[in-house]
Amino acid sequence: MVSFIIIQAGLIDELRERVGIVEDVIVIPLKKAVNLRGHLLEVQRVDDSHYPGFGQAYVTVTRPGVVKAWYRHSVQLDQITLLTGALHLVLYDVREGSGSCRKLQHIYLDESSPVLVQIPPGIWHGFQAISSDSAMLLHLNTIPFDFNAPDEERLAADDPSIPYCWRS
Repeated sequence: MVSFIIIQAGLIDELRERVGIVEDVIVIPLKKAVNLRGHLLEVQRVDDSHYPGFGQAYVTVTRPGVVKAWYRHSVQLDQITLLTGALHLVLYDVREGSGSCRKLQHIYLDESSPVLVQIPPGIWHGFQAISSDSAMLLHLNTIPFDFNAPDEERLAADDPSIPYCWRS
C-alpha cells in the first residue's frame, strides 16, 4: 500500500493527535501489466467489490509544485488515480462522529506503484504535484458535475481551519 505518514522532526508531539488514517478512505492497489510495448493500467471494473457507481470521468494535469486545495463534497464520492508524475494528497476529516474527526492523512502517489484512492463525502482534500514533470490524474466521480448546483465546497489552500501548510 502506498499510504504512509510523513512527520518532520520536531513536530512529532504536536502532530501525533492530528495525523493518521482517515476513516472510510480506501486506497486500492491497481494492476499494471507492463511489456516491451508499454503498459496497461486497469483502474476500475463494474464487478470490482469497491465499485461505487459512475457519474463522470475526467483528467486533470497539475504542473510541478502547484497546489490544488481544498475541496469537499456532501454527496459525491471522489476517486483519484495518478497516471503520470508524483503527487502528495492530503485529507482532513471534519465529519462529526467520525473516529478520525480532526485527523490529517497524507498519501503519496507515484506512477510506479499505482493506486485508486476513494475519498468519501465530507472529507476536505487537496494535492500538490511533487515530481519534476506535471502530474496527470484520472478522476472518477460517482455523480456528474452540475454547474447549476455543484456538490462542492472550496477553501483556499492556506485556509487556517485546516491544520496543514503546503510546501512552497
